[in-house]
Amino acid sequence: MILKDVSSAELEIMKIIWSAGKPVIITDIWHETQGHDWTYQTVQTFVNRLNEKGYIKIVGKQVRSYLYVPALTRAEYIVQSRCQLLDGSEGASLSDLVTLMHKRGLCDDAQLAKLQETIEAIRG
Repeated sequence: MILKDVSSAELEIMKIIWSAGKPVIITDIWHETQGHDWTYQTVQTFVNRLNEKGYIKIVGKQVRSYLYVPALTRAEYIVQSRCQLLDGSEGASLSDLVTLMHKRGLCDDAQLAKLQETIEAIRG
């Protein structure tokens, strides 16, 4: 499934929807964006775009507002949007990514151990 890219603003909206852990209405989302100077209508536009792109879906209605949930998990989004860059060519493999993350301090030994456990579990 290839989804259209999301803007950084739309990704902020997605983070709010993911963290809610339950269906949300636009008002709920708008209240969580108070660090931005976004109007209600701006948030509504972002939500409509995310719905059109297939990142969120409507699961019901509350009074005059639709209830939205993510159509994919955060992990699914990361795989969908980022792994197309990891095509296995020189400098673009999963191992290159993990190595660089470790060198830059973005992945510590405990996380590497957890990754090793995951790999072993996958291999059975």
